[in-house]
Amino acid sequence: MKAYIAKLMLLAPVVLSFATQAATPTADLKVKGKLGVPTCTVIAPDNGVYDLGKISATKVKPGTATTALPTVTKTWVTTCDTETYLTYTVQDNRSGSESATGGGNYGLGFVNGTGKIGYYTFLMTNPKVDNVTSNIRCDGPSESGAEPSCTATSLMYKSYTQGWSNADNSLKAGKTFSIDIAVHTVLAGAATMNGPVTEGTQIDGSTTINFAFAI
Repeated sequence: MKAYIAKLMLLAPVVLSFATQAATPTADLKVKGKLGVPTCTVIAPDNGVYDLGKISATKVKPGTATTALPTVTKTWVTTCDTETYLTYTVQDNRSGSESATGGGNYGLGFVNGTGKIGYYTFLMTNPKVDNVTSNIRCDGPSESGAEPSCTATSLMYKSYTQGWSNADNSLKAGKTFSIDIAVHTVLAGAATMNGPVTEGTQIDGSTTINFAFAI
């Protein structure tokens, strides 16, 4: 009985030696996710139409004198499913028909052949990101009357890229972006229009706003 016990004691160190050489426990740490482009929806008030209503032909002045029409302001909202930066550029779809030159003037179409109806500008104001007041960032060459560094208000120039920004002019990320776009319309004079306007003459300004988003 004692001999048997002695054998067990001699085997014990061997068993322990095997245990110290066994593999240590491991666990995997994994980092997963999915890269994707944010999905954004632009909510254009009244489908983006700024309706000036019916304007009397008597508003058109003789010669080259111009007539300013009442400013119309509407709030535009863009919502995204994830945080992103948002910028925009514009394209004048009636380019060449503006009656006064300038990077911030947009055409209203032609009348009486090559006559020009006038032009309009639009002022970007009251920018907000997630309902918090922000600034407007402007990237582009200086234009006559333009701000090299925009703040909370800026005319929109054709050569500009603008976006919602922080006070230091860096782009500001968010999910909901809003801005007021005020359209100021100016009618050209009868001489610029190549004569009097007729019943049914259409004011036909059209601008495409291209939104770009990235983080």
